[in-house]
Amino acid sequence: MMNMISINREAMKVVRRILEAPEPLGVLVERLACGATVIDMGQKVPGGWVAGRYYTLITLGGLAEVSYEPFPIGERMLSAVRVMIDHPQLACIASQIAGWRLEGAREGAPILAGPARALNRNSPDHYFDLIDYCDQAEEGVIAIQTAEPVTDDWATTIAAACRLKPENLYILVAPNSSLVCAIQVAARIVEQSLHRLAEEGFDVKTVRHAHGFGVIPPLIRDEVIAMGRINDSLLYGGVSTLYVDAEDEAITAVIDKVVSVASRAYGRPFVEIYEEAGRDFYQIPLDLHSPAVLHINNLKSGRTFSAGEINYAVLRKSFFGESQMERG
Repeated sequence: MMNMISINREAMKVVRRILEAPEPLGVLVERLACGATVIDMGQKVPGGWVAGRYYTLITLGGLAEVSYEPFPIGERMLSAVRVMIDHPQLACIASQIAGWRLEGAREGAPILAGPARALNRNSPDHYFDLIDYCDQAEEGVIAIQTAEPVTDDWATTIAAACRLKPENLYILVAPNSSLVCAIQVAARIVEQSLHRLAEEGFDVKTVRHAHGFGVIPPLIRDEVIAMGRINDSLLYGGVSTLYVDAEDEAITAVIDKVVSVASRAYGRPFVEIYEEAGRDFYQIPLDLHSPAVLHINNLKSGRTFSAGEINYAVLRKSFFGESQMERG
């Protein structure tokens, strides 16, 4: 059943909506010399709420519902993005995870997310070891979280790895500082939960349905501070709920390990941790990249297991520069 669904064909249905009317979405569509199409959602143009929903839906392989809801932090009211997912392995593991480190391109090549990861025949990333899936499609969509312009070198390398003609490759881009990026990162809360469960040995093939929501942080043009805030939205303000068909013992063995509060690095804004690590992501404990809160409903027993907490104090410090002391 999983191999009957093409995440690239599903995602292309959304891409075509964008191509029909990019201007009202605050989106710019450009064709590279090689023929690949770049859909700019925040570099040269502002993007927007609808563009952010489309970007998120595309990176989920078109297999989700994406909506917005209020998220109060004290007296302030922010927005949160909610994702409802019926094929979590395909939407999150095969598509949304940023798991493809682009090889063969010039220095500074990015890490890629999106459904075209499942077309990569040159060096499939290790996340595909967790599920039994590969895609076949004549068009592919990839997403890059970057402030750098997409180059012909990147596009031709991606197209070659996916066995695509460059003119059949579509590349979404949005920098950390954009609204679209803030939305799509907050929407990665289920993906973040799944990869942490897998790292602790839980069989993610048992996950049947999922939903999650994450707070969308205030925007700032500084790319490093923006990167810190979007990470904080997951670590301190993201809630994930999974519906699994497993043994209760398998859930209790891992649930307290896969929330951010379990990490020794927990408790400070991400940008502080990042700076302390010399701006080297590889020096940050892997277990910090976890949801703030995780609920797991076991379909087999009917029990629901929960761990973690939303940390409003860190969110206030990260988003508004407020300390607990300043608030009295």
